[in-house]
Amino acid sequence: MSRKVLESKRLLLKPLSFNELLHIYNNEIDNVETHIELEAIFDFVKLAILKKLEKMKNISEDIHEWYTYWLIIDKDNEKGIGFIGFKGLPDENGYSEVGYSISPNYRKQRLMTEALEILVKWAYGFQCCKGISAKVLKTNLGSNKVLSNCNFKVESSTDQEDNYILKFR
Repeated sequence: MSRKVLESKRLLLKPLSFNELLHIYNNEIDNVETHIELEAIFDFVKLAILKKLEKMKNISEDIHEWYTYWLIIDKDNEKGIGFIGFKGLPDENGYSEVGYSISPNYRKQRLMTEALEILVKWAYGFQCCKGISAKVLKTNLGSNKVLSNCNFKVESSTDQEDNYILKFR
């Protein structure tokens, strides 16, 4: 993995290696280069990390960035404050699903919007990626706002969930 770090005004996004994900999953965050705020590591994040590890062990490192979490790092204090990433390479239609979370201590500051904008710009650079999708519970007001801020549109809905899409081309 090239380990390219993405940057915005307030944030860095660093793709986590297989071993870094394993350390986070095993509660060994002291073995990760960047200090990660404990409040950022939710149970659902650990469950997603386990799924990512399962996928990543069977694929080339060249494409790990499409499967891993990118650590969201606050440039002011150099702490890992959240996670963002795709669930794999773009599908046969050219779309990749994004997922993300951020420590409660950093919500309502537009930081997740900024992080998603950075990752969208990165994905846009790949000709194979025609856009990004996201599934969000209707009750998750913050996440729905982030997607709206980043120009995602609701493509379909169920009683409980909205399915968003952002088309590039």
